[in-house]
Amino acid sequence: MRAAAVVTLVAALLSLTCGWRGAAAQTVDGEAGSEEEEVWMEPRQLMQVVEGTSHVVRWFTVLPDVASVTAKVEDERVSRVEAVGPVLNASSLDNFTFSGIVEVSATFIGYNKLRVFLHDDLGSVTGEVEMPMSVLLSYQKLSDLFMMIASVLVAVLYVIMGATLDMKVLALIIKKPIGPLVGIVCQYLFMPLIAFGLAKATFPDNPLGQLGLFLGGSCPGGGASNMWTHLLGGSLDLSIMMTFISTVTAFATVPLWVLLMGPTIVGDANFVIPYKDIAVLVFSLSMPCALGILIAKFLPRVGKVLGKMLTPLTLFNVIFLFTFGVYANLYVFSLFEVKTIFAGFGLPFLGYLSGMGLASLLRLPMKDRVAISIETGIQNMTIAIIILKLTLEAPASELTVVFPAAAVLMTPIPLLVMLIIRRLYLWRRGPQEEEEKTEKEKEMEAKETNGKVESGGGKAEAGGGGTVEKDGNKAKTGGAKEEQTDEGKVERNGTAGVVEGGIDNPGVEVEDTF
Repeated sequence: MRAAAVVTLVAALLSLTCGWRGAAAQTVDGEAGSEEEEVWMEPRQLMQVVEGTSHVVRWFTVLPDVASVTAKVEDERVSRVEAVGPVLNASSLDNFTFSGIVEVSATFIGYNKLRVFLHDDLGSVTGEVEMPMSVLLSYQKLSDLFMMIASVLVAVLYVIMGATLDMKVLALIIKKPIGPLVGIVCQYLFMPLIAFGLAKATFPDNPLGQLGLFLGGSCPGGGASNMWTHLLGGSLDLSIMMTFISTVTAFATVPLWVLLMGPTIVGDANFVIPYKDIAVLVFSLSMPCALGILIAKFLPRVGKVLGKMLTPLTLFNVIFLFTFGVYANLYVFSLFEVKTIFAGFGLPFLGYLSGMGLASLLRLPMKDRVAISIETGIQNMTIAIIILKLTLEAPASELTVVFPAAAVLMTPIPLLVMLIIRRLYLWRRGPQEEEEKTEKEKEMEAKETNGKVESGGGKAEAGGGGTVEKDGNKAKTGGAKEEQTDEGKVERNGTAGVVEGGIDNPGVEVEDTF
Protein backbone atom coordinates (compact mmCIF):
# COMPACT_ATOMS: atom_id res chain seq x y z
CA MET A 1 0.00 0.00 0.00
CA ARG A 2 2.80 2.39 0.90
CA ALA A 3 4.62 1.60 -2.36
CA ALA A 4 1.47 2.26 -4.35
CA ALA A 5 0.94 5.55 -2.56
CA VAL A 6 4.49 6.61 -3.29
CA VAL A 7 4.12 5.70 -6.97
CA THR A 8 0.87 7.62 -7.17
CA LEU A 9 2.43 10.67 -5.53
CA VAL A 10 5.43 10.61 -7.86
CA ALA A 11 3.16 10.27 -10.87
CA ALA A 12 1.09 13.22 -9.72
CA LEU A 13 4.19 15.36 -9.21
CA LEU A 14 5.51 14.41 -12.64
CA SER A 15 2.21 15.25 -14.28
CA LEU A 16 2.12 18.62 -12.52
CA THR A 17 5.71 19.34 -13.53
CA CYS A 18 5.11 18.35 -17.15
CA GLY A 19 1.89 20.29 -17.20
CA TRP A 20 3.64 23.41 -15.84
CA ARG A 21 6.46 23.12 -18.33
CA GLY A 22 4.01 22.53 -21.15
CA ALA A 23 2.00 25.56 -20.16
CA ALA A 24 5.13 27.69 -19.98
CA ALA A 25 6.29 26.64 -23.43
CA GLN A 26 2.89 26.35 -25.04
CA THR A 27 2.24 28.39 -28.18
CA VAL A 28 -1.34 29.21 -29.08
CA ASP A 29 -1.09 28.71 -32.81
CA GLY A 30 -3.28 30.97 -34.85
CA GLU A 31 -4.78 32.82 -31.87
CA ALA A 32 -4.23 36.54 -32.20
CA GLY A 33 -4.21 38.67 -29.09
CA SER A 34 -6.82 41.02 -30.55
CA GLU A 35 -8.60 41.57 -33.82
CA GLU A 36 -6.48 44.68 -34.51
CA GLU A 37 -3.17 42.81 -34.32
CA GLU A 38 -1.54 42.03 -37.64
CA VAL A 39 1.61 40.52 -36.14
CA TRP A 40 2.05 38.90 -32.72
CA MET A 41 4.41 36.57 -30.90
CA GLU A 42 4.10 33.65 -28.56
CA PRO A 43 5.02 33.81 -25.77
CA ARG A 44 4.00 37.42 -25.37
CA GLN A 45 7.09 38.22 -23.27
CA LEU A 46 10.24 36.64 -21.94
CA MET A 47 10.53 37.93 -18.40
CA GLN A 48 13.04 36.82 -15.75
CA VAL A 49 14.81 34.28 -17.89
CA VAL A 50 18.20 33.18 -16.62
CA GLU A 51 21.40 34.27 -18.35
CA GLY A 52 23.00 31.51 -20.39
CA THR A 53 19.69 30.06 -21.59
CA SER A 54 18.18 30.01 -25.10
CA HIS A 55 14.53 30.47 -26.03
CA VAL A 56 12.46 29.95 -29.18
CA VAL A 57 9.80 32.54 -29.97
CA ARG A 58 7.13 32.03 -32.66
CA TRP A 59 5.65 34.87 -34.62
CA PHE A 60 2.33 34.95 -36.51
CA THR A 61 0.74 37.34 -38.97
CA VAL A 62 -2.39 37.84 -40.99
CA LEU A 63 -0.64 39.96 -43.62
CA PRO A 64 -1.16 38.72 -47.19
CA ASP A 65 2.45 39.11 -48.39
CA VAL A 66 5.52 38.12 -46.37
CA ALA A 67 8.65 37.07 -48.21
CA SER A 68 11.32 37.31 -45.50
CA VAL A 69 11.81 38.11 -41.84
CA THR A 70 14.56 39.77 -39.75
CA ALA A 71 14.96 40.18 -36.00
CA LYS A 72 17.14 42.22 -33.67
CA VAL A 73 17.43 43.14 -30.01
CA GLU A 74 17.75 46.57 -28.46
CA ASP A 75 20.73 45.74 -26.20
CA GLU A 76 23.03 43.02 -27.47
CA ARG A 77 24.84 42.82 -24.15
CA VAL A 78 21.68 41.55 -22.43
CA SER A 79 20.58 39.12 -25.16
CA ARG A 80 21.16 38.35 -28.80
CA VAL A 81 19.37 36.77 -31.75
CA GLU A 82 20.89 33.39 -32.52
CA ALA A 83 18.80 32.32 -35.52
CA VAL A 84 15.79 33.35 -37.60
CA GLY A 85 13.74 30.60 -39.22
CA PRO A 86 12.19 30.72 -42.68
CA VAL A 87 8.72 32.06 -43.44
CA LEU A 88 6.13 29.27 -43.20
CA ASN A 89 2.78 29.29 -44.99
CA ALA A 90 -0.28 28.55 -42.88
CA SER A 91 -2.84 25.90 -43.69
CA SER A 92 -6.39 26.67 -44.68
CA LEU A 93 -7.58 25.76 -41.17
CA ASP A 94 -5.44 28.40 -39.44
CA ASN A 95 -6.57 31.96 -38.81
CA PHE A 96 -3.15 33.38 -39.75
CA THR A 97 -1.36 33.52 -43.08
CA PHE A 98 2.34 33.14 -42.20
CA SER A 99 4.46 32.17 -39.19
CA GLY A 100 8.06 31.53 -38.21
CA ILE A 101 10.47 31.19 -35.31
CA VAL A 102 13.23 33.29 -33.79
CA GLU A 103 15.82 31.86 -31.41
CA VAL A 104 17.13 34.30 -28.79
CA SER A 105 19.67 33.71 -26.02
CA ALA A 106 20.00 35.49 -22.68
CA THR A 107 23.58 36.66 -22.08
CA PHE A 108 23.64 39.17 -19.18
CA ILE A 109 21.40 40.67 -16.51
CA GLY A 110 19.14 43.51 -17.63
CA TYR A 111 16.09 44.52 -19.64
CA ASN A 112 15.77 44.22 -23.38
CA LYS A 113 13.35 44.21 -26.32
CA LEU A 114 13.13 41.75 -29.19
CA ARG A 115 11.87 43.19 -32.47
CA VAL A 116 10.75 41.12 -35.47
CA PHE A 117 10.34 42.75 -38.93
CA LEU A 118 8.36 41.23 -41.83
CA HIS A 119 9.35 42.14 -45.39
CA ASP A 120 7.61 41.79 -48.77
CA ASP A 121 9.21 40.77 -52.08
CA LEU A 122 10.68 44.26 -52.53
CA GLY A 123 12.31 44.21 -49.08
CA SER A 124 9.97 46.80 -47.62
CA VAL A 125 8.79 46.35 -44.03
CA THR A 126 5.14 45.38 -44.06
CA GLY A 127 4.76 44.56 -40.40
CA GLU A 128 6.67 44.41 -37.11
CA VAL A 129 6.19 43.27 -33.54
CA GLU A 130 8.04 43.92 -30.28
CA MET A 131 8.40 41.71 -27.21
CA PRO A 132 9.85 42.76 -23.80
CA MET A 133 12.29 40.53 -21.98
CA SER A 134 14.37 40.59 -18.82
CA VAL A 135 17.36 38.49 -17.79
CA LEU A 136 18.34 37.37 -14.30
CA LEU A 137 21.74 36.40 -12.94
CA SER A 138 22.78 32.80 -13.35
CA TYR A 139 23.89 32.94 -9.69
CA GLN A 140 20.81 34.80 -8.48
CA LYS A 141 20.41 32.47 -5.48
CA LEU A 142 23.94 33.32 -4.31
CA SER A 143 23.17 37.03 -4.51
CA ASP A 144 19.93 36.49 -2.60
CA LEU A 145 21.81 34.53 0.07
CA PHE A 146 24.25 37.39 0.54
CA MET A 147 21.39 39.85 0.93
CA MET A 148 19.65 37.62 3.49
CA ILE A 149 22.82 37.32 5.60
CA ALA A 150 23.55 41.04 5.26
CA SER A 151 20.03 41.86 6.46
CA VAL A 152 20.48 39.69 9.54
CA LEU A 153 23.85 41.30 10.30
CA VAL A 154 22.38 44.79 9.98
CA ALA A 155 19.51 43.84 12.31
CA VAL A 156 21.97 42.52 14.91
CA LEU A 157 24.09 45.68 14.59
CA TYR A 158 21.00 47.81 15.14
CA VAL A 159 20.20 45.87 18.32
CA ILE A 160 23.74 46.49 19.58
CA MET A 161 23.63 50.15 18.57
CA GLY A 162 20.38 50.55 20.48
CA ALA A 163 21.91 48.86 23.53
CA THR A 164 24.95 51.15 23.45
CA LEU A 165 23.16 54.45 22.86
CA ASP A 166 23.86 56.83 25.73
CA MET A 167 20.80 58.80 26.80
CA LYS A 168 23.15 61.48 28.15
CA VAL A 169 23.83 62.36 24.53
CA LEU A 170 20.25 63.59 24.24
CA ALA A 171 20.84 65.97 27.14
CA LEU A 172 23.90 67.40 25.39
CA ILE A 173 21.93 67.82 22.16
CA ILE A 174 19.17 69.69 23.97
CA LYS A 175 21.68 71.85 25.83
CA LYS A 176 23.89 72.70 22.85
CA PRO A 177 21.87 71.95 19.67
CA ILE A 178 23.68 74.15 17.14
CA GLY A 179 26.13 71.52 15.85
CA PRO A 180 23.56 68.68 15.57
CA LEU A 181 21.02 71.02 13.94
CA VAL A 182 23.53 72.03 11.28
CA GLY A 183 24.24 68.34 10.70
CA ILE A 184 20.52 67.56 10.35
CA VAL A 185 20.12 70.26 7.71
CA CYS A 186 23.09 68.90 5.76
CA GLN A 187 22.08 65.25 6.04
CA TYR A 188 18.34 65.48 5.48
CA LEU A 189 18.07 68.48 3.16
CA PHE A 190 21.33 68.98 1.30
CA MET A 191 22.23 65.34 0.58
CA PRO A 192 18.85 64.18 -0.84
CA LEU A 193 18.69 67.26 -3.06
CA ILE A 194 22.31 66.81 -4.16
CA ALA A 195 21.64 63.14 -4.95
CA PHE A 196 18.46 64.01 -6.87
CA GLY A 197 20.13 66.71 -8.97
CA LEU A 198 23.21 64.60 -9.63
CA ALA A 199 21.09 61.60 -10.63
CA LYS A 200 18.97 63.66 -13.02
CA ALA A 201 22.04 65.25 -14.61
CA THR A 202 24.06 62.03 -14.90
CA PHE A 203 21.34 59.51 -15.80
CA PRO A 204 18.59 61.48 -17.58
CA ASP A 205 17.32 58.40 -19.44
CA ASN A 206 17.88 55.81 -16.73
CA PRO A 207 15.20 55.91 -14.00
CA LEU A 208 16.73 52.89 -12.26
CA GLY A 209 20.03 54.74 -11.96
CA GLN A 210 18.25 57.83 -10.67
CA LEU A 211 16.39 55.82 -8.03
CA GLY A 212 19.51 53.98 -6.86
CA LEU A 213 21.64 57.11 -6.49
CA PHE A 214 18.83 59.15 -4.93
CA LEU A 215 18.00 56.52 -2.33
CA GLY A 216 21.70 56.20 -1.50
CA GLY A 217 21.85 59.94 -0.86
CA SER A 218 18.77 59.79 1.37
CA CYS A 219 20.14 57.24 3.87
CA PRO A 220 22.45 59.08 6.31
CA GLY A 221 24.35 57.60 9.22
CA GLY A 222 27.23 55.64 7.72
CA GLY A 223 29.03 53.75 10.50
CA ALA A 224 32.48 54.61 9.11
CA SER A 225 31.90 58.33 9.74
CA ASN A 226 32.94 58.07 13.41
CA MET A 227 36.22 56.38 12.47
CA TRP A 228 37.07 58.96 9.80
CA THR A 229 36.14 61.84 12.12
CA HIS A 230 38.60 60.51 14.67
CA LEU A 231 41.36 60.01 12.09
CA LEU A 232 40.95 63.52 10.66
CA GLY A 233 40.86 65.27 14.02
CA GLY A 234 37.16 66.13 14.09
CA SER A 235 34.80 66.29 17.06
CA LEU A 236 34.04 62.65 17.79
CA ASP A 237 31.29 63.60 20.25
CA LEU A 238 29.45 65.61 17.61
CA SER A 239 29.92 62.78 15.10
CA ILE A 240 28.39 60.27 17.52
CA MET A 241 25.48 62.62 18.21
CA MET A 242 24.77 63.03 14.49
CA THR A 243 24.96 59.27 13.96
CA PHE A 244 22.52 58.80 16.82
CA ILE A 245 20.08 61.32 15.36
CA SER A 246 20.27 59.87 11.85
CA THR A 247 19.73 56.34 13.19
CA VAL A 248 16.54 57.39 14.97
CA THR A 249 15.03 59.75 12.39
CA ALA A 250 15.93 57.93 9.15
CA PHE A 251 12.94 55.63 9.60
CA ALA A 252 10.64 58.56 8.83
CA THR A 253 12.72 60.72 6.50
CA VAL A 254 13.73 58.05 3.95
CA PRO A 255 10.15 57.03 2.98
CA LEU A 256 9.14 60.70 2.98
CA TRP A 257 11.85 61.68 0.48
CA VAL A 258 11.07 58.67 -1.74
CA LEU A 259 7.38 59.61 -1.67
CA LEU A 260 8.15 63.23 -2.60
CA MET A 261 10.66 62.61 -5.37
CA GLY A 262 9.61 59.16 -6.54
CA PRO A 263 7.00 60.29 -9.11
CA THR A 264 9.52 62.68 -10.69
CA ILE A 265 12.12 59.92 -10.91
CA VAL A 266 9.81 57.30 -12.40
CA GLY A 267 8.10 59.54 -14.96
CA ASP A 268 7.00 57.36 -17.88
CA ALA A 269 9.19 54.39 -16.90
CA ASN A 270 7.76 50.89 -17.02
CA PHE A 271 8.31 50.11 -13.35
CA VAL A 272 6.62 51.24 -10.15
CA ILE A 273 8.36 52.29 -6.94
CA PRO A 274 6.94 50.15 -4.09
CA TYR A 275 6.36 53.03 -1.69
CA LYS A 276 4.50 50.92 0.84
CA ASP A 277 7.12 48.18 0.87
CA ILE A 278 9.92 50.70 1.35
CA ALA A 279 8.09 52.39 4.24
CA VAL A 280 7.35 49.06 5.93
CA LEU A 281 10.93 47.83 5.51
CA VAL A 282 12.50 51.04 6.80
CA PHE A 283 10.12 51.08 9.77
CA SER A 284 10.90 47.43 10.50
CA LEU A 285 14.58 48.36 10.82
CA SER A 286 13.65 50.53 13.81
CA MET A 287 12.46 47.47 15.71
CA PRO A 288 15.95 46.05 16.40
CA CYS A 289 17.13 49.50 17.54
CA ALA A 290 14.16 49.83 19.89
CA LEU A 291 14.85 46.32 21.21
CA GLY A 292 18.45 47.32 21.97
CA ILE A 293 17.28 50.42 23.88
CA LEU A 294 14.94 48.25 25.96
CA ILE A 295 17.76 45.81 26.68
CA ALA A 296 19.99 48.65 27.85
CA LYS A 297 17.26 49.92 30.16
CA PHE A 298 15.98 46.70 31.72
CA LEU A 299 18.98 44.39 31.23
CA PRO A 300 22.01 46.66 31.65
CA ARG A 301 24.46 43.77 32.07
CA VAL A 302 23.35 42.27 28.78
CA GLY A 303 23.65 45.70 27.20
CA LYS A 304 27.26 45.97 28.35
CA VAL A 305 28.06 42.56 26.86
CA LEU A 306 26.45 43.60 23.59
CA GLY A 307 28.46 46.81 23.63
CA LYS A 308 31.68 44.82 23.67
CA MET A 309 30.51 42.99 20.55
CA LEU A 310 29.99 46.18 18.51
CA THR A 311 33.56 46.63 17.24
CA PRO A 312 34.27 42.98 16.29
CA LEU A 313 30.87 42.59 14.66
CA THR A 314 31.36 45.81 12.69
CA LEU A 315 34.75 44.56 11.48
CA PHE A 316 33.21 41.23 10.53
CA ASN A 317 30.46 43.04 8.64
CA VAL A 318 33.06 45.03 6.66
CA ILE A 319 35.10 41.91 5.88
CA PHE A 320 31.96 40.02 4.88
CA LEU A 321 30.88 42.87 2.60
CA PHE A 322 34.21 43.12 0.77
CA THR A 323 34.73 39.36 0.40
CA PHE A 324 31.56 37.32 0.01
CA GLY A 325 29.58 40.43 -0.89
CA VAL A 326 31.90 41.27 -3.78
CA TYR A 327 31.96 37.66 -4.96
CA ALA A 328 28.16 37.40 -4.90
CA ASN A 329 27.78 40.66 -6.84
CA LEU A 330 30.62 40.59 -9.36
CA TYR A 331 28.20 41.67 -12.08
CA VAL A 332 28.22 45.16 -10.54
CA PHE A 333 31.73 45.84 -11.84
CA SER A 334 30.67 44.89 -15.37
CA LEU A 335 28.01 47.61 -15.22
CA PHE A 336 30.36 50.36 -14.09
CA GLU A 337 30.61 53.13 -16.66
CA VAL A 338 32.50 56.40 -16.55
CA LYS A 339 29.38 58.32 -15.56
CA THR A 340 28.55 55.72 -12.89
CA ILE A 341 31.99 56.21 -11.30
CA PHE A 342 31.63 59.97 -11.68
CA ALA A 343 28.27 59.94 -9.86
CA GLY A 344 29.60 57.59 -7.19
CA PHE A 345 32.49 59.99 -6.50
CA GLY A 346 30.46 63.17 -6.87
CA LEU A 347 27.79 62.26 -4.31
CA PRO A 348 30.05 61.99 -1.22
CA PHE A 349 32.42 64.72 -2.46
CA LEU A 350 29.62 67.26 -2.81
CA GLY A 351 28.36 66.14 0.59
CA TYR A 352 31.74 66.86 2.17
CA LEU A 353 31.84 70.31 0.55
CA SER A 354 28.28 71.27 1.52
CA GLY A 355 28.76 70.21 5.14
CA MET A 356 32.06 72.06 5.44
CA GLY A 357 30.63 75.11 3.66
CA LEU A 358 27.59 75.52 5.93
CA ALA A 359 29.59 74.86 9.11
CA SER A 360 32.22 77.41 8.02
CA LEU A 361 29.53 79.95 7.15
CA LEU A 362 28.19 79.65 10.72
CA ARG A 363 31.77 79.95 12.07
CA LEU A 364 31.66 76.72 14.01
CA PRO A 365 34.92 75.38 15.50
CA MET A 366 37.18 73.54 13.07
CA LYS A 367 36.62 70.20 14.81
CA ASP A 368 32.87 70.62 14.38
CA ARG A 369 33.32 71.53 10.71
CA VAL A 370 35.29 68.34 10.09
CA ALA A 371 32.69 66.20 11.87
CA ILE A 372 29.73 67.76 10.04
CA SER A 373 31.50 67.49 6.69
CA ILE A 374 32.27 63.79 7.14
CA GLU A 375 28.84 62.93 8.55
CA THR A 376 27.19 64.67 5.59
CA GLY A 377 29.23 62.94 2.91
CA ILE A 378 29.24 59.40 4.27
CA GLN A 379 25.90 57.71 3.69
CA ASN A 380 24.55 54.39 4.93
CA MET A 381 24.71 52.68 1.55
CA THR A 382 24.19 49.25 3.12
CA ILE A 383 20.66 50.25 4.15
CA ALA A 384 20.02 51.68 0.67
CA ILE A 385 21.15 48.44 -0.97
CA ILE A 386 19.00 46.33 1.36
CA ILE A 387 15.94 48.49 0.64
CA LEU A 388 16.45 48.24 -3.12
CA LYS A 389 17.15 44.51 -3.06
CA LEU A 390 14.18 43.58 -0.89
CA THR A 391 11.52 45.87 -2.38
CA LEU A 392 12.13 45.90 -6.14
CA GLU A 393 11.54 42.96 -8.42
CA ALA A 394 14.53 41.34 -10.10
CA PRO A 395 16.37 42.32 -12.23
CA ALA A 396 15.49 45.93 -11.31
CA SER A 397 16.73 45.31 -7.76
CA GLU A 398 20.14 44.14 -9.02
CA LEU A 399 20.47 47.00 -11.50
CA THR A 400 19.67 49.79 -9.02
CA VAL A 401 22.24 48.69 -6.42
CA VAL A 402 25.04 49.35 -8.92
CA PHE A 403 24.89 53.06 -8.13
CA PRO A 404 25.04 52.89 -4.32
CA ALA A 405 27.82 50.32 -4.75
CA ALA A 406 29.79 52.83 -6.84
CA ALA A 407 29.35 55.41 -4.08
CA VAL A 408 30.60 52.91 -1.48
CA LEU A 409 33.84 52.44 -3.43
CA MET A 410 34.35 56.16 -4.11
CA THR A 411 33.44 57.55 -0.67
CA PRO A 412 36.82 56.92 1.06
CA ILE A 413 38.97 58.45 -1.72
CA PRO A 414 38.64 62.15 -0.70
CA LEU A 415 39.03 61.18 2.94
CA LEU A 416 42.18 59.19 2.24
CA VAL A 417 43.67 62.16 0.39
CA MET A 418 42.87 64.47 3.31
CA LEU A 419 44.28 61.95 5.79
CA ILE A 420 47.57 61.75 3.88
CA ILE A 421 47.81 65.56 3.72
CA ARG A 422 47.09 65.82 7.44
CA ARG A 423 49.67 63.16 8.33
CA LEU A 424 52.33 64.89 6.23
CA TYR A 425 51.50 68.23 7.84
CA LEU A 426 51.73 66.79 11.36
CA TRP A 427 54.91 64.93 10.47
CA ARG A 428 56.60 68.14 9.33
CA ARG A 429 55.48 69.97 12.46
CA GLY A 430 56.43 67.05 14.69
CA PRO A 431 60.13 67.95 15.42
CA GLN A 432 59.26 71.56 16.36
CA GLU A 433 56.49 70.44 18.69
CA GLU A 434 58.84 67.87 20.24
CA GLU A 435 61.47 70.54 20.95
CA GLU A 436 58.88 72.84 22.54
CA LYS A 437 57.59 69.95 24.63
CA THR A 438 61.12 69.06 25.78
CA GLU A 439 61.87 72.64 26.88
CA LYS A 440 58.62 72.79 28.85
CA GLU A 441 59.38 69.48 30.56
CA LYS A 442 62.84 70.71 31.57
CA GLU A 443 61.35 73.90 33.00
CA MET A 444 58.77 71.94 34.99
CA GLU A 445 61.47 69.63 36.37
CA ALA A 446 63.49 72.65 37.49
CA LYS A 447 60.44 74.06 39.28
CA GLU A 448 59.76 70.79 41.05
CA THR A 449 63.42 70.53 42.13
CA ASN A 450 63.59 73.99 43.64
CA GLY A 451 60.13 73.78 45.17
CA LYS A 452 59.84 77.50 44.84
CA VAL A 453 59.16 79.74 41.90
CA GLU A 454 60.07 83.38 41.85
CA SER A 455 57.53 85.52 40.05
CA GLY A 456 57.54 89.37 40.05
CA GLY A 457 59.91 89.52 43.04
CA GLY A 458 57.62 87.27 45.11
CA LYS A 459 57.75 83.60 46.02
CA ALA A 460 55.13 81.02 45.16
CA GLU A 461 54.93 78.04 47.49
CA ALA A 462 52.87 74.95 46.93
CA GLY A 463 51.44 73.99 50.27
CA GLY A 464 50.40 70.53 51.28
CA GLY A 465 46.83 71.65 51.33
CA GLY A 466 46.87 72.09 47.58
CA THR A 467 46.51 75.91 47.65
CA VAL A 468 48.98 78.21 45.93
CA GLU A 469 50.18 81.09 48.07
CA LYS A 470 52.25 84.12 47.02
CA ASP A 471 53.64 86.03 50.03
CA GLY A 472 50.56 84.91 51.98
CA ASN A 473 48.09 85.99 49.28
CA LYS A 474 46.24 84.11 46.57
CA ALA A 475 47.87 84.10 43.14
CA LYS A 476 46.51 86.65 40.75
CA THR A 477 46.85 86.60 37.00
CA GLY A 478 45.43 89.37 34.84
CA GLY A 479 43.16 90.51 37.60
CA ALA A 480 41.57 87.08 37.93
CA LYS A 481 41.97 84.89 40.94
CA GLU A 482 42.31 81.14 40.88
CA GLU A 483 42.19 78.69 43.76
CA GLN A 484 42.38 74.92 43.69
CA THR A 485 41.56 72.90 46.81
CA ASP A 486 41.96 69.23 47.71
CA GLU A 487 38.49 68.49 46.41
CA GLY A 488 39.49 69.73 42.97
CA LYS A 489 37.35 72.85 43.05
CA VAL A 490 38.60 75.62 40.80
CA GLU A 491 37.51 79.24 41.14
CA ARG A 492 38.00 81.64 38.24
CA ASN A 493 36.75 85.22 38.40
CA GLY A 494 34.26 84.31 41.05
CA THR A 495 32.87 81.28 39.21
CA ALA A 496 33.37 77.70 40.29
CA GLY A 497 33.58 74.45 38.40
CA VAL A 498 34.20 70.94 39.68
CA VAL A 499 37.17 69.03 38.27
CA GLU A 500 37.23 65.45 39.38
CA GLY A 501 40.48 64.35 40.88
CA GLY A 502 42.02 67.73 40.32
CA ILE A 503 42.36 67.24 36.50
CA ASP A 504 40.41 68.66 33.59
CA ASN A 505 37.02 67.12 33.02
CA PRO A 506 36.57 65.77 29.44
CA GLY A 507 32.91 66.77 29.66
CA VAL A 508 33.95 70.42 29.68
CA GLU A 509 35.75 69.92 26.38
CA VAL A 510 32.67 68.19 24.92
CA GLU A 511 30.52 71.17 25.85
CA ASP A 512 33.06 73.59 24.41
CA THR A 513 32.81 71.94 20.99
CA PHE A 514 29.17 72.97 20.77
